[in-house]
Amino acid sequence: MRYFSTVFAATAALGLASLAWGAGPEEQSVQAQPAPTQSMPRSEQSMPQQEGPSSPSTHLAALVPAGMSTEEACTGFKSVKDCAASLHASQNLNIPFGDLKAKVTGGQGLGAAIHALKPDANALAEMKKAQGQAQDDVHGPRG
Repeated sequence: MRYFSTVFAATAALGLASLAWGAGPEEQSVQAQPAPTQSMPRSEQSMPQQEGPSSPSTHLAALVPAGMSTEEACTGFKSVKDCAASLHASQNLNIPFGDLKAKVTGGQGLGAAIHALKPDANALAEMKKAQGQAQDDVHGPRG
């Protein structure tokens, strides 16, 4: 878990740094080479190692509530993908992220948490939508 937090924090910091530099379209064509990583099973890798204006950490940083780091937002989730899905659901449905996070990290499934916080929403459809968005953030667009 400590390794996950460290990798996630480093990835988030690099993504936020790219936002701070404000890379314009001309800088976007330059691609950094991914840093070598320690050998670990695919299931333990938190995010792709690519960075830049369209990297997963940049997408997630844009969804994190003001005053909260991406590391703080994702602490307690089983995976980055679960965190990303919760961030998307929160934004899509205008549900306070803190409330949704408390339910999901407390053991409730995302669909059940959505239903509890927004009973009028189609929880299953919204959960699938958020999970698809998270999949795209973490692993790239499906195709």
